[in-house]
Amino acid sequence: MRRTARKLLAVGVLAVGSLTTSSAVAADPAPASWARPATAGASPLAAETPGLIRVGGADRYETAADISRRNWAPTTTFVVFLASGTSTADALALGPSSFSQGPLLLTARDRLPEATRAELERLRPCLLVAVGGTQVLSDAVVAEAMTYVDPEGSACLRN
Repeated sequence: MRRTARKLLAVGVLAVGSLTTSSAVAADPAPASWARPATAGASPLAAETPGLIRVGGADRYETAADISRRNWAPTTTFVVFLASGTSTADALALGPSSFSQGPLLLTARDRLPEATRAELERLRPCLLVAVGGTQVLSDAVVAEAMTYVDPEGSACLRN
């Protein structure tokens, strides 16, 4: 629980009532998977400020995929949540509900962005939860995302 709480706090997600503010949580160092060199155009503040980790990508889809890559392994990811990257209400509503169950990836209504597709391909989850109706996630996008679901995968056998 402490490691998961630290991960979520680092990206600014607060699951109300689920996290403690003990000094043990705040004092734990970030996992090694968070340590990455700064990329071109990145703020030097992240490299110079102890206790600050800046996570980002070229767009919201790459940022969500990067957060997933830093926290979820193919052998342990049972479920992936897929929500609209343009209509954020569904993704926001999902946040506290999915506390430590699996990553949230974002998509466009009518196309699966490359960063999202690549992360689904890497993870091969057992289950995909499409968050939102067909007005925000088309059936075609959900069907394409489902091609990366593997109910017989190693993470499925563990759960």
